[in-house]
Amino acid sequence: MTDTKCFAWVHFARAPSELYLATATDGTAKELVSQSAGASLGDVAGQVVTGIDIQVGDGSIALYSQITASDGGQVIQVKGNERTTGSTHSNMNICASNLSISVERGMTLNILTSD
Repeated sequence: MTDTKCFAWVHFARAPSELYLATATDGTAKELVSQSAGASLGDVAGQVVTGIDIQVGDGSIALYSQITASDGGQVIQVKGNERTTGSTHSNMNICASNLSISVERGMTLNILTSD
């Protein structure tokens, strides 16, 4: 098992984008929390997520990212991939755009990685 640094830019409709971070142990889902306040996604209830861009450490694979509701139900899951080091085509493992997800209290943003 390897620990992987994960960075997610979460884009909102009515607020600046926020950086969310986690150190995920491969094979175990991990919640990403905001860099500024260490808060969950649900702490910005009332906002609307319009996009999510995620990058994990070199040599790691972002299997998927998901937003989970307060009751544990899955709101959205986006499949990821391995980022090719030095690629001119992509510097992200997951890019989800054109979203319109209303944030509610208790929601979390999670990542699952592999090496």
